[in-house]
Amino acid sequence: MPPNQASLLSAVHVATRKLTGGGDIDSTLRDVLAICIEAVGAEGGTIYLHNKEKKLLEFRHVLPAGTKINFSAIPDDFGKAGAAFQTRSTIISDFQSGDAEREKIDAQAGTRSVTMMTVPLMIEGEEPLGVVQLINKQDGVFDANDAEVLEIVSAVSTMAFLNSQLLEEQTRASQLLGMGRVGHDIKNMAFTLDAVLNLAAYSLDSLRETGGPAIQGDVCQLSESMVELGSSIDRIKRYSQLMSDLSAGADLKPVIENKPMCEAISTSASYFGSFARGNRVKLIEEVETLPPYPHDEMFVFRIVQNMVSNAIKAVGEEDENPYDAEDESQWKQVIVRHCFRDGAQVLEVEDNGPGMPEEIRSRILAGNAASKWANASGSGWGTKIVLELARAQGASLEIDSEVGVGTTFRIVFPSV
Repeated sequence: MPPNQASLLSAVHVATRKLTGGGDIDSTLRDVLAICIEAVGAEGGTIYLHNKEKKLLEFRHVLPAGTKINFSAIPDDFGKAGAAFQTRSTIISDFQSGDAEREKIDAQAGTRSVTMMTVPLMIEGEEPLGVVQLINKQDGVFDANDAEVLEIVSAVSTMAFLNSQLLEEQTRASQLLGMGRVGHDIKNMAFTLDAVLNLAAYSLDSLRETGGPAIQGDVCQLSESMVELGSSIDRIKRYSQLMSDLSAGADLKPVIENKPMCEAISTSASYFGSFARGNRVKLIEEVETLPPYPHDEMFVFRIVQNMVSNAIKAVGEEDENPYDAEDESQWKQVIVRHCFRDGAQVLEVEDNGPGMPEEIRSRILAGNAASKWANASGSGWGTKIVLELARAQGASLEIDSEVGVGTTFRIVFPSV
């Protein structure tokens, strides 16, 4: 068997064995890059996914680990990666000294490119999903045999990626269906409670009219408690409707009231006090009393819940540097902040946990990823709901994050 045919069969075997077992999209992409590097004996490489709406090739992974990439995306017609994507063909490049553009990129990444191969991630006849770009063959320069190997591996990798994507979509669909059913059941129970409460209110009114002065104080207290209970039942009904709307993909219908947001923010954050302490995390509130602002109180309440819960989980998983768990001065922290900034009201949840890489941040903002840190797992619906609730009020979500430093989720409300 010719050497190039043997290497081709070996590469396809490795790719098939490693990639057909499933797994989440992010780990699949990392495996795809590693397999491509191994298949042709490259020193390293990068992988990009195509964002069709923005016409960008978005950076997802680089190997070897630690290589610096000073950009998160490039236009899908820029450079060698863009050319390979647009033409749907593999490009082999050999660089001579004096190539200013290449030398600038190498200086940023801390590498030196001698030869490079760029291949679109695609199945024959279909649009490319992205691009893999490899640099520096370890025993020479890339040639047509390497291109043949990588094109086949690319097709297998593309199928594996599509499989991972399908599995995630199926999982999300199942979660949505379950969420919708739970929302429906909760709503039914809430309406039952509401009926019982109305009956009790009728009885209380009769007691108020026929009872003597001795019991009027108790009647008054009961009336106040029932008003509070009625408000809670209304919130449950609204929240169950929200779950049903999200599961059905229906447009959200915020109930806008012009009042300060501080109470909803503080109340929501306070629910996580015990949870934070149980995870050895300081929960700090920096909530200002700002002027009234038109918003949906329940939407804001839920946004804070999701962001604070995620932040505490993220901070709590960092265990590489042992510390005295009983010494609160060493605890990590989560800050809930509400303030004015650049003329807009801003809601932030900031942590000093492990942070997240750029590719995860981009996927969260695109609405198609869980807010996973190194070890955390989740359905992705926590951050998806935050996005949807913010958008329904005309607000936007921003994320600042640096690996090893921390993460800030920020909701910026439009100026009024």
